Amino acid sequence: VVMLAVLGFYPLLAAAGDLFEVPAGIRPELNLPDLSGQPRNLGEFTGKVLLINFWASWCRPCIEEVPGIQRLIEVLAEKPFAVLGVNVGEAERRVQTTVKRLHMEFPVLLDKDSAEFNSWGANVLPTAYVLDGSGQVRYIGRGPVEWDRADIVELLGELVAQQANEK
Repeated sequence: VVMLAVLGFYPLLAAAGDLFEVPAGIRPELNLPDLSGQPRNLGEFTGKVLLINFWASWCRPCIEEVPGIQRLIEVLAEKPFAVLGVNVGEAERRVQTTVKRLHMEFPVLLDKDSAEFNSWGANVLPTAYVLDGSGQVRYIGRGPVEWDRADIVELLGELVAQQANEK
């Protein structure tokens, strides 16, 4: 948890829309139920680059990010890459309605009491973390990120390629 508190303050002056590299060695945990009530954890994604996006339905920038995330998923299809959405602090029914309305085609987990959001050191919505295949945080995005922007696709594509080569 102390390590995650460090993530919360890194970087303090980051502009929205960019990913920032973080110091090596931070491997957080995440144990939350999905929309069907099944417990999910990061171990399921070992060997894949994982984008974890903390969001809420009332957060306009969060909602505006979704199409770019969907396009990123399409670009990296058939590669060791996955996305997890983590809804922060909302009722399950509201989350299900939003997921259906936005056609979110990735698992969404429920952080009903915002405990995971806080333990990861997040302090703004949306906040995203990119983990490598070993579960280590490599990048953080604070505020809305244009996930299908060419430089971000290239950066994540390189990380995914490194992961594929390590298999």
